[in-house]
Amino acid sequence: MTNKAHSNYTLQVAAIVLMAAGWGWICGNFVQPVSQGFGVFADIMHVLPLVALLLLSLSYFRHVIEGTRARGSRTGITIVVGFSILALAAFIILGAINPDPNSVGVHSVEDWMPVVVLGAGALCWLAALLFGRQAQVTTNLANNE
Repeated sequence: MTNKAHSNYTLQVAAIVLMAAGWGWICGNFVQPVSQGFGVFADIMHVLPLVALLLLSLSYFRHVIEGTRARGSRTGITIVVGFSILALAAFIILGAINPDPNSVGVHSVEDWMPVVVLGAGALCWLAALLFGRQAQVTTNLANNE
């Protein structure tokens, strides 16, 4: 494994760990009482991105270890990243619109911390994709010369 490939792999691992921690934290932080009407549905909707991320990352790392292409799982993780960014934007906007601390959205430091962790993981994944693409283009150019 080259130095660039190793640092890109490290960035991907960090991204997945941060996103899993962020989604897990959000699941625990924004959990709804089951006695409320949509409590169970809201809890399931919060945990689905975490489950999808973990399943896709298992497939992704299996492909990386075997040295095969992980195009499907990489695309799936990128879709989870896109959904994460949209969800974070929605949580921030909802928190800004409604100042009630018991409403849905980001209101306090306790709400901001999982948002920051998940956002950092999403940005790390996007950076790893960008750096991986640049390394691939550089390798292809070197091979063509």
